[in-house]
Amino acid sequence: MIIITILVLIIIFILILDFRPVKKIRFLEDNILDIKDINIDDKISFFKVIAHVHTQFSFDSLGKPSDIEFAIKHNKIDYVFITDHDNDDFKYFATDKMSAGIELNTEDGRLLLLDNKLPVISHPNNFEFDHYRWKGEFKKEYLYELINVKDAIVWKKSLSILTALKNLFLLPFSRNPYRKWNSLLPLEKWVDLYFKRAKGLNIIGGLDIHIKFVYQEHTNGVLIPSYKRGFKWVINHTYLTDFSDINKDKILEALKLGNNIILINGFEAKVWVNREKDIYTNGDKIPVNSFINCKVETEKFNSVKILKRDNVPILITEKNEFSFHLDKKGNYHIEFYEYDFKIGNILFGFRPLGLTNLFEVVDEREKINT
Repeated sequence: MIIITILVLIIIFILILDFRPVKKIRFLEDNILDIKDINIDDKISFFKVIAHVHTQFSFDSLGKPSDIEFAIKHNKIDYVFITDHDNDDFKYFATDKMSAGIELNTEDGRLLLLDNKLPVISHPNNFEFDHYRWKGEFKKEYLYELINVKDAIVWKKSLSILTALKNLFLLPFSRNPYRKWNSLLPLEKWVDLYFKRAKGLNIIGGLDIHIKFVYQEHTNGVLIPSYKRGFKWVINHTYLTDFSDINKDKILEALKLGNNIILINGFEAKVWVNREKDIYTNGDKIPVNSFINCKVETEKFNSVKILKRDNVPILITEKNEFSFHLDKKGNYHIEFYEYDFKIGNILFGFRPLGLTNLFEVVDEREKINT
């Protein structure tokens, strides 16, 4: 009897943690439109970019350059920005797909320099350690690391530990120790913080991966965690309208302009804004009466898309392709979520899949004046 009771309690423990969080959704699909027939691939090209990676040149990581090269090939990544602690020694191993930057402790807080050029406020949601907590100004020329894997883990340590235990119980069945790690991401709270503190800064997703254990008798041995698996966790889908002669400087410029969608766990989606044949990116002042379009590329997810204007939902849908008329001024963005199953309008296992940068929509006079 005691054994049965323990087994039942373990099953309840697993079910509760595996299907949390639970979210009640009221779908808003008024004025949703079909995407007009437009060959967007001829106008915009998307690139898979990984940022905030640590290697053996950081004091707390063991990964080798060859391990990163293997993960790039396996995941078809276009570019990786290495940011080791307090040094850029990775520059001696830089290639056309990898560049060396640095992660620094400054008086203001933790700062990344991608390719030693583009500054990123790192760990803005980590309040546990003083050297992480950002105390400086949210300067417009800085990027804002809205999603960081480590920040998700330390946001609620007790929940992270319980989730890890649940995944260990399920390991014989799923063989994935990181199962549903994104359920730890409090995306809505982080977006609220961003709007209160740093609205207007362009955002980026940071992997912040450190290799803690290596068993390597040959090239590409066992790494925990691994670049191979980790390069699926947080990817920046950075896009360009001029995609001839692609190089790291063009990628950096696109990130600086905010032409970027942060996507999680292999989810892929394209988002663009147009008015007739004109295509707009996040760096543009977008005129009222344009259209924002979304097209999900992966069908394996039960996904919810939430379009917000000034952080207030104006469209909530499960449709994988849609268009919406931007008939009012404001800052628009889309958040993506997945769920395991639903009962009525209650979604179980509701967790983030990513979000876009802000699209600033202005009236015609503002656009002309700028």
